[in-house]
Amino acid sequence: MRISYSSLDVFETCPKRFEYQIIEKIKVPKTKEQVFGTTLHSTLKFLYDQSPIFPSLDDVLSYFSIEWKDASQKVVWQDEREKNAYFIDGQRILKEFYQKNIPDHQSTIIALESRFEAPIEDAGKETCHVLTGVIDRVDKIKEGVFEIIDYKTNKKMPGISAIDNNLQLSIYTLGFFRRWPDLTQLENINLSLYFLKHGEKMSTKRTQEEIEAVKARVLKNIAEIEKNYFPPIPSALCNYCSYKNICPMWSHLYQQQTPADEEIKKMVNEYFVLKGQNDQTDDKLSAIKQQINIYLEKKGLDRVFGDEGFIVKTSQTKEEYDWEKVQPILEKRGVWPEVLGLDKKKFEALLKKLPSDTLQEIESAKTKTRTIKILKAMKKSLEKIKRDFKE
Repeated sequence: MRISYSSLDVFETCPKRFEYQIIEKIKVPKTKEQVFGTTLHSTLKFLYDQSPIFPSLDDVLSYFSIEWKDASQKVVWQDEREKNAYFIDGQRILKEFYQKNIPDHQSTIIALESRFEAPIEDAGKETCHVLTGVIDRVDKIKEGVFEIIDYKTNKKMPGISAIDNNLQLSIYTLGFFRRWPDLTQLENINLSLYFLKHGEKMSTKRTQEEIEAVKARVLKNIAEIEKNYFPPIPSALCNYCSYKNICPMWSHLYQQQTPADEEIKKMVNEYFVLKGQNDQTDDKLSAIKQQINIYLEKKGLDRVFGDEGFIVKTSQTKEEYDWEKVQPILEKRGVWPEVLGLDKKKFEALLKKLPSDTLQEIESAKTKTRTIKILKAMKKSLEKIKRDFKE
């Protein structure tokens, strides 16, 4: 299988979106954030393409203005004021970036928007997959030391732990060594995300053990993709998804309403009213949830909406392990103290860092896997849901 980091990221976020976007290739309009980010990326490529004699700041801003004029036509804006706000913010970002990085730029740029292909072997199946991607920038800091840089236009900056566990940077490391296998050693690769809106660069490194853990993570995702089962995973990111109108999690909002639908809507509303009252309503809430679940099963839906929120049916996979078998495996690697007390969250976090051979040993210690269906209620007015969708 050939697969890119961006496709893996989509799959981990929501398998249903992966099915729509990557497999079925259903085209949707680009968001304003995507157009904004793409225009900034192309402008920064223009800036660094001419190294070591960089264009002036005026030339950079002029290039951005020309690119933006064309790109911004592909987005539906609320009004001219919103469109201008993005343009002004882009100019601010480029001014601050230029002033902070260009006058004192000393590294040697060895690649811009560099495409790569990195094979990853699945020894268990005797097959080989190929990871693909595009690295924004690779710099040579000094002899034998390099930096992989990716630009981000996120509104918020993540914590350092998110950078240390960033899948993209790990995959880009594999891509670097595939293209330049003899340039340097793993410990001499700096991995950086440059958050353009904030003018800050956050950097990290990878160990060989972490790289092996990432390979295992990728192979696990590929194995899940090959099962051809793509359930939707509701999250806060649903509000920004362009596939709402065809997603089963949102179909209740788009189907033609019948008297039965209106009745269930009243039940959802009543649920949220009762939810705000005292514990004496628990039995009634349970009865309502049971009726809602029957409706969901009958209609083949995963989510129903009321005026004050929605109720969603989700699947949870419960994995159970024989801890007497797990303990010696982790003790052998010296990491058992990290999960003393059988802390589930610590154990799940540790699994992401372990190399593939250790993960296979732990997999053999799994006793059973159970999938259960649960109903979750989210309080959010229907008016706000529709407003978010329009935006």
